Amino acid sequence: MPLTYDPDYAKALEPLLSIFEAQPKLNAHDIQGRRERIEGNLKQMKLSEVPDISIETIQIQSHDGAAIDLLRIFPSKSSHGKTVPAYVHAHGGGMIAGSAAMFSSAVAHTVAATGIQFFSVDYRKAPEHTAPSATEDMYAALVWVQLNASRFNINPARIGVTGESAGGGIAAGVAIMARDRKLQPELAKQVLIYPMLDDRNLTPIPDVEHLASWNAEDNLTGWTAYLGEGAGKDHVSPYAAPARVATVEGLPPLYIDVGELDIYKSENIEYVLRFARANITTELHLYPGLPHGWEAIAPTIPPTVRAVENRIRAWKAI
Repeated sequence: MPLTYDPDYAKALEPLLSIFEAQPKLNAHDIQGRRERIEGNLKQMKLSEVPDISIETIQIQSHDGAAIDLLRIFPSKSSHGKTVPAYVHAHGGGMIAGSAAMFSSAVAHTVAATGIQFFSVDYRKAPEHTAPSATEDMYAALVWVQLNASRFNINPARIGVTGESAGGGIAAGVAIMARDRKLQPELAKQVLIYPMLDDRNLTPIPDVEHLASWNAEDNLTGWTAYLGEGAGKDHVSPYAAPARVATVEGLPPLYIDVGELDIYKSENIEYVLRFARANITTELHLYPGLPHGWEAIAPTIPPTVRAVENRIRAWKAI
């Protein structure tokens, strides 16, 4: 039986189809076209204001001395007494687009739902900054949060990494980097939302490509921007493409969710299986009939409600 959209998602998508169909087709490697489209879509997302959530911009230094912004998104009413957990977050955008500010409203909703403060990294984008710059930027943010944990009443042993799409892949790379560099305390958890993990995923997937919201040419464009001509070839660093990691031993507990019509489905499932085989606490949710980033189109349908509930529970269980 051929794969199809979830009926509720299809209904939410229907009034937008004419808009999407009117958009010009972007050729492979058209970075600027995709950047404009992704960022234009992000700016049009209408999320309600989040009361009692504050946003503070902190400037930190990355590994090479470059200044990067770190958005601290936190409950306005500070907690007293025992220390609290925190997450370092990387946003989506295919390695080439977006910003921490563009995702700040969505992150604020997560902070309101969990009560956990997030530090969202405005990592540098490809192709202007190639691998592993994004991972190094997020790792620098993680180290900064650890070193400043007492300032924000954070328990340094309860810090996790999280992100969606490209940001999920960057977060996974940071988890590997933290293990290899023997960061102490160790990372507590990684919560990855349909993460971009494997640079070898560059060709169309039968039965999925025509339903995909992020397709093979988009993925080729993002990975090539970040890795150059090495994308899909030998000797790619797992800090850039976490699916390349030789062993997952010693990595923190993992949560992943992904849609059935997402081109990242297979690489996400395989990554989860590696953790499960290594007896690392692992959780996977696969949502039938849904493509990459489906919740932006259909934020109120039952699968989105379930996914948000599962994510909130996962973030809180750190």
